[in-house]
Amino acid sequence: MAIGITVKEDMTESVSTVKPKDTTERVLKKIVDLDIGAVIVVKDQKPIGIITSTDLLKKVFYRGKNPEEVKVEDIMTHPIRTIDANTDIKEATEIMRDLGIKRLPVTENEKLVGIISETDLIAIDPAVHEIIAEKAETKRFTPPEQESFTGICEDCGSYSENLRAKEGRLVCPECR
Repeated sequence: MAIGITVKEDMTESVSTVKPKDTTERVLKKIVDLDIGAVIVVKDQKPIGIITSTDLLKKVFYRGKNPEEVKVEDIMTHPIRTIDANTDIKEATEIMRDLGIKRLPVTENEKLVGIISETDLIAIDPAVHEIIAEKAETKRFTPPEQESFTGICEDCGSYSENLRAKEGRLVCPECR
């Protein structure tokens, strides 16, 4: 049963994007500067992938790679699931629940026009969150306590070459 609200009515129109040949340094800058959790990878205005802050942590920093040298196309999650802007919000909720994802790029005629997130859906009705959480499992990356990592501090957002795990988060020396 449809809710009667389209994805277009609830989506965020401003979407941060990058191109496949961009470096992950560009992604990192956007995520930190805009305080967002992900960027969409586009080619000819069509979404072809996504990179989340967790992807950067696991695929770049945890492996000791230099974000200035790693290309977006090398770590992006693809292919990416999208949803048409005129689709009912209930279908978006079901897709996110079934796939265990938090964000869906929104398209019209295959062109990126926005993004809908779990947060956008919760703003409609807190019960929507229960639908998403029904099947999705939270998978938290938990690094070893004594190992040191290079990346972005999860408390202050500063770059550090000496991040350590503290209460399940990677933090710099100043935040420990």
